[in-house]
Amino acid sequence: MGRWSAITICALVVIAEGYDLIVYGALLPSLLREPGWELTRADAGTLGSAAYLGMLVGALVVGRLSDLFGRRPFVLGSLAWFTVWTIACALAGAPWHLGVFRLLAGVGMGAVLPVVLALARELAPADRTGVVFTVLMAGLPAGGMLASLTGLVVLPVADWRVMFLIGGVASVIVLIVAFLRLPDSAEYRGRAPDPIGFSVLFAPGLLLSTMLFPLANLMMLLTWYGLNTWLTTLMHDLSHPLASALRFSTVLNLGALAGSFALAALCLRWGTRRVAGLSALLAGLGILGCVLHPGSTVVFLGLIALIGAGAHSALNLITASVADSYPVALRATAIGWTHGLGRAGAIVSPSLGGWILEAELGPTMVLGAFMVTAVLGAVFLGLLSLGPHR
Repeated sequence: MGRWSAITICALVVIAEGYDLIVYGALLPSLLREPGWELTRADAGTLGSAAYLGMLVGALVVGRLSDLFGRRPFVLGSLAWFTVWTIACALAGAPWHLGVFRLLAGVGMGAVLPVVLALARELAPADRTGVVFTVLMAGLPAGGMLASLTGLVVLPVADWRVMFLIGGVASVIVLIVAFLRLPDSAEYRGRAPDPIGFSVLFAPGLLLSTMLFPLANLMMLLTWYGLNTWLTTLMHDLSHPLASALRFSTVLNLGALAGSFALAALCLRWGTRRVAGLSALLAGLGILGCVLHPGSTVVFLGLIALIGAGAHSALNLITASVADSYPVALRATAIGWTHGLGRAGAIVSPSLGGWILEAELGPTMVLGAFMVTAVLGAVFLGLLSLGPHR
């Protein structure tokens, strides 16, 4: 099949992951009211972290395996794995059930992303990495936006479990399409490239990238998933009704979806790493604007969109730069390393928001914490931009 058709299927896989991952944030207000569960906000944050812990494991392990044995089997296997456990979330009878199912689903979610990104890099023209990765990574906020929009329709009339079922069914459809139509990359259709040892990641020419890319990714994942988990609840605490609060979550993901393409266009002139640093800084400035409580709802929505565009663009461009910085036989390993260690930020972010709220420091302090992480992400990316630009 054509390379762009295959890349489209890769994008559908990422959209399915985005829905199944980010749907938890849209469900938080409903979970906090679930009869018999008696969840505190700290408990809810811990449950939210479970998927990200699983993602850390999946990214570190499966990225390496796909460099050794090929891309397609691990895309299909990882997609099938998180689909099964997302459907299982709809059957959770207690908070610990949901936590375990989200942990297991997270393993598949963390595994599929570095592999599908490496596959797309090998299917795409060499000079189109930034555009292709922007398209693919846009699938995460697109999936999150679909989760928010679905919640606006479903949650007023149905149980939160229906949201997980919808995500699971959609993922089954994507799995069938991928099984029938997704090829492997040319490098793995005959035999795999000669393996490169994991220790090469720390060779002198790669050491700075191997250390700073994960740190930057960690800070931006803290920012992005922290806001995706808590924004609906924060806006509700700031006296916005649930429907309005869900609108802010939708705008966050819509801003990420639209803004990432606008910022990616700057890469041809300024370089991927520099634009990644600029994107992280824009996210921090957007959060600062929200902390200052603009009176206009339109301005507030604009700031939320800016945060989404900046935070998500930084994540896109970090990954694109990693893919261009390492050889094919180490590509998914490097992406998995960057995403895997970075997942520590995603693991901590739901709990961080919960701890701050549980300590009664207020929603403004939660926003302030994520502003700091965005600025730190910009600092690490600024250090990377001092090296060779990609």
